[in-house]
Amino acid sequence: MRVLGNIRRLILVLAVLLLAGSCETPAPYVPPVTYYYIAPTTAYLRSCPGYGDECGIVAQVFGGDRVIMEDTNDYGWSLVRLERSGAVGWIVTDLLTTSPVTATYYIASVNEYLRECSDYNCRPIEMLVRGDRVEKRDQDYRGWWRVVSLKSGNLGWIPVLAVSERPGPPFYYVNVSSLALRAGPSTANRIIATLGFNEQVEILGMGPSGWAKVRDVPRGIIGWVAGRYLEAFPVPAPRRAPVKKKAPAKKAAPEKEEAPKPEAPKAM
Repeated sequence: MRVLGNIRRLILVLAVLLLAGSCETPAPYVPPVTYYYIAPTTAYLRSCPGYGDECGIVAQVFGGDRVIMEDTNDYGWSLVRLERSGAVGWIVTDLLTTSPVTATYYIASVNEYLRECSDYNCRPIEMLVRGDRVEKRDQDYRGWWRVVSLKSGNLGWIPVLAVSERPGPPFYYVNVSSLALRAGPSTANRIIATLGFNEQVEILGMGPSGWAKVRDVPRGIIGWVAGRYLEAFPVPAPRRAPVKKKAPAKKAAPEKEEAPKPEAPKAM
């Protein structure tokens, strides 16, 4: 009977434990963290989902920044937390991507110095020109990136506004003392302007026989020039334009000698 009583007490204890366990509050569901990346070169987090004055800028973000999605609304905005600083703000959802953004960018300005530190007063290391490729390594909160110049391997700082995700139309320079800007891609077309030595032009396209469609940067005039008179960098002195050789003059045909007239017979 004692053994039976012990078994009953054990069953009662187990029933009480099971009942107590079923009354515990279940742990709340924690969704997995979802990371997103800023897609454009530069953007802003705002205090509310809109561009009005009431939605002030909370933080500036840069291409490749990783953010954590906190919330979304029905108007195409997302509330995110910037991982590197913890700043929380709203951003247009279309500016986010689930794939890490490439770290390679192009110089967008005409020229820009790669500097030792993130300030315009810092010592220049290298002059970068439009189209040069750089690889992003770091950034600061004032809008400067630490990059590696892929053409030289130098490591330095550059303002983020000087870079772009895509290469822009390249700039070139006139390498002769004067160059005709024509209405079409041949010397038969009329001259619409004259470009000076080392004048900067923007390549818009290439035509037949090496002619380039360009925009004169200082004046904005669009026309055609012979591509052989352009250089990727300014040159120290004008180059001589090739002189067209004149066709040799035709030699005049030699005059025919008249046959000697027979002498009249002398009188006897």
